Amino acid sequence: MLVRLSPAQRDLLLDHLHFGSRPVRGSHTLRTALDTATLADQRYGVDMSAEMVEAASFLLRFASAGDGPRREDSRSFDAAYILGPRQQTHRERLMSALAAGAEIREVRSFHDAAHRPRHGNDPEPWVITDTALNAEFRLPDDDVHPVWPLQPVLVISDSLSDDPVGLHPCRVPLRHLPSVLFTAKEYQLAPLVLLDDRSYATFKLRHMPRRPGLIVVCADLDDASTYPRGAVIAAEAVLRAGQDLSWLHLRMHDATECQYLPLDDLLTGDISDPPPPTGN
Repeated sequence: MLVRLSPAQRDLLLDHLHFGSRPVRGSHTLRTALDTATLADQRYGVDMSAEMVEAASFLLRFASAGDGPRREDSRSFDAAYILGPRQQTHRERLMSALAAGAEIREVRSFHDAAHRPRHGNDPEPWVITDTALNAEFRLPDDDVHPVWPLQPVLVISDSLSDDPVGLHPCRVPLRHLPSVLFTAKEYQLAPLVLLDDRSYATFKLRHMPRRPGLIVVCADLDDASTYPRGAVIAAEAVLRAGQDLSWLHLRMHDATECQYLPLDDLLTGDISDPPPPTGN
């Protein structure tokens, strides 16, 4: 979705991202989008995913938590309005995000906030624990924000091998689950999904919704049905196991905000071209 930012909002986000932001999902791709955005009619048009909108919303609030001129720039960026539904209150949005797997964090300290209301209409239902002070503090809805934590790359395979798609060595965290055991939430929250083509039929029976960042890894690209199968499930790419590893490692690190290896280390040596799309 195209989101229009004022120059002050863009500069505030870039300042915070360049000097080390909190590792929240969407922040790395947000920085790239902000760096390449163009100015038109005194606004920057930035192509953002929902994750990037949430990351921008949190980082704006975090960077301008105190009083001052930046606070207005923060509050004018309304993620709830951009993402909808428009009729949701901030509390309803917080509870929906919590149920969907988000963490709720205090804006200033980044402390985890637990939902522990004292009664149905508690104005301060969120509790943070300060271990240094050995004390708990209650917070209203306005002082907390949903944050989507970084997740491991999901590898869907029924193989008993510890490396069913030929990734080793790999410093990006992986979660290897059989095709019948991963949950819909794990599938949606994973930054990238690698599907072992040998488990394709069972995966197809799960009727998972389409999502970006689904890659099929197979043993034989010469099989004429490989690419059509990938297209049916809207796969981003189809790879042969153990090949295109330089591209795949770059793709994995990009999807996980480059938290596990400096990008410069990945760009040394030969980088393979991206694999052809599946045509979905």
